[in-house]
Order: sequence, then C-alpha cells, then structure tokens
Amino acid sequence: MISRFQMPVLSYLYHRLTEKSAAEDVLQEVFVRVWKHRGRYESRDSLAAWIFTIARNLALDHNDKTRRRRTEGIDAAQEPRSEAAGPERLAESSDMKTRIDAAIAALPEEQREVFLLREYGDITFAQIARETGCPLGTALARMRYAVLKLRESLGELDA
Repeated sequence: MISRFQMPVLSYLYHRLTEKSAAEDVLQEVFVRVWKHRGRYESRDSLAAWIFTIARNLALDHNDKTRRRRTEGIDAAQEPRSEAAGPERLAESSDMKTRIDAAIAALPEEQREVFLLREYGDITFAQIARETGCPLGTALARMRYAVLKLRESLGELDA
C-alpha cells in the first residue's frame, strides 16, 4: 500500500509545503497515522481519499505551526535546499519542473488545493467537495479555473 501511494502523496505534500524536507517529514507522519488508525478506515470509502485527507490535514497543521512560529519570532522554516545540479541532459526537464512547480504555487489556495487533490490524489470531485467543505459545483469551478491559469502560465511549454 505504501509503495502505491508514496509518490503521489509526496508530490501533493511538496506542492502544499514547498519544502522537500518538510514534505518528506509529513509523508512519514501520514503513513504512521494510516497504520495507527487503520481500524477507522471503512472499505466503502476510497482508500486514496482517506489517505489524502490525512495528508491534507497534516499539511494544514504543519503550515499552521510554521506560521505560529514565525509570528512568535522563532525562525523554524529553513530556506528550501537547492538540489545538486544534474547532468546537462536533465537541465531542460529540471527547468520545466521548476516552471510547473512555480505555476502551481502561483494558483490561489482554493484552486491549488482542488487541483492537487484531483491530480495527485486521484480523488473524485464529490470527495474533494466534502473534504474542502464546498459545493460540488464550486470544486469543479475551482479545478476549471486552475487548469485555465496553468495553461496560460505554461502555454509556451507547448511549443
């Protein structure tokens, strides 16, 4: 189960937290919670939705704690670590990933949330609407606007 969800959840967390080390730490906590609370999972629900709900809640908690530390004057957030440069043949794909990450990060919070849950969590829009506490139509509209903004931001990548 972990191998099936590890990369999608890590990708989701990275885009939510924007710091690789924080995303990896929260990922570990997600699967600890999944294991500890496995008895609460009801098989009629989507396993992916359950796991991504845990991931979303832990990401929100992490952001709240980080925000509180900053307002209290404690600098707990580190600068994102730069990855070591890879071979030249990977430079172009690395640049593209950076541009995609930046475009996703530039989305308004509500649109980014729906986009990430749908794309990385493969969660239905009905489940996303329940999780985010909005009507189904709102979740669909947020996804539509997110996709349109991403297309606009990344349009030159199509060429």
